[in-house]
Amino acid sequence: MYEIIVLPHFHGQLKRYAKKYRHIKNDVIEKLRGFDKRQHVYLGNRIYKLRLKSKDIPRGKNKSLRLVILVVEMTSAIVPVILYFKGDREDISKKELKEHLQIILFELELYHDS
Repeated sequence: MYEIIVLPHFHGQLKRYAKKYRHIKNDVIEKLRGFDKRQHVYLGNRIYKLRLKSKDIPRGKNKSLRLVILVVEMTSAIVPVILYFKGDREDISKKELKEHLQIILFELELYHDS
């Protein structure tokens, strides 16, 4: 089982969605607790993309939310990187993913140093 580490960068994203989708925090935690590498899209560099169905969105997973996570095997941790609504955008660019990942890696370093 993985430890779930929610860093400030992701927490801010989650907070924005929580204003509109009341159950989103529980949906994210539930999805992360049940994470299995074999069931999700591997993007490379320990990054996975998960389909996330929310109780607040009356659609299937196809047009629902996407959650991009970093898996840190050394410490058996899952670190959420990005949350986005598939209805608003088709996909996330490599450049944008890289920017989010840099912020998360910096925050993760601070987290481990504290």
